[in-house]
Amino acid sequence: MRISGLHNSNAMLAQLGANSSRVSKLMEQLSTQKRVNVPSDDPVTASRLVQLNREQSAIKQYQSNITSLSGKLSVQESHITAMSNQVLAVSDKLKLANNSTLSQKDLAGYGAELGSMLDSLVASMNSKNESGSYLFSGTKTDSKAVEWDGSQYVFGGNTNSRETIVANGVAITENTNVVQAFSGSGDDLEMLNKLKELSEKMQDPNLNYADYQDDISAMIDMTQTTSDSLGALFTDLGGRQNRLTLLDDAHTDVSLSNSLVETDLNSADSATTTINLQLYMTSMQITNKAYSMVSQLNLFSML
Repeated sequence: MRISGLHNSNAMLAQLGANSSRVSKLMEQLSTQKRVNVPSDDPVTASRLVQLNREQSAIKQYQSNITSLSGKLSVQESHITAMSNQVLAVSDKLKLANNSTLSQKDLAGYGAELGSMLDSLVASMNSKNESGSYLFSGTKTDSKAVEWDGSQYVFGGNTNSRETIVANGVAITENTNVVQAFSGSGDDLEMLNKLKELSEKMQDPNLNYADYQDDISAMIDMTQTTSDSLGALFTDLGGRQNRLTLLDDAHTDVSLSNSLVETDLNSADSATTTINLQLYMTSMQITNKAYSMVSQLNLFSML
């Protein structure tokens, strides 16, 4: 069988090219410490790595949402705590005012204090976040939660919920419906309007304690109901915070597991890679030497 010089040359060059390509790939693996740098290195593993990366990106976004939502809920907790303390202060003031021995001047002073407390309570209900949006207006974040229409307090927002996605198929409500704690039915803000009316009665010099004694007793009961409702809202916020903590911990565990799987799938064995690199380098040297020797052969070199 005759083997032409051209065939021999092409075969040698092809082998050199293959070895060079393999050496380059091994050097890349040593540099990146990754076994799969392009999909063609291992299509099945590359597909699995894409899935893992997509899942890791989703987890990172979920954890970012959790951090943001937890901060928002913490702000709401602080304002609801302030409202609860203000309502308790109103209740204490009403109990002090519920005394038939007080003079009209004393009662008027208590009435003025209650009016000031009411203003502070309304201000807390109209709290804004750092971006200037109202916290307790539902989805109408550009409207005050409580407004005075000239004759009574009215709810300026709505009771719709805003939700944040914190896991695959899991959404947690990010706003709190505070108005229900101050309303008798619906969103009429009965507690605020009754307190406003009582404050004005107590400051009216033409009225005496007997004219609004029943109103004071009713308002004491109403503040207790409002305080209980605010406590329930605070408990609900705490429950959402606990749920966020559990989800965040679960995301962290899954992310760690995915990282370990990715390492197992794609980590390059430095020792094995180095040995293979040395073998291919040696192979290239041998091929180069053989090609050099064969290229010098001719018909006359054997005579």
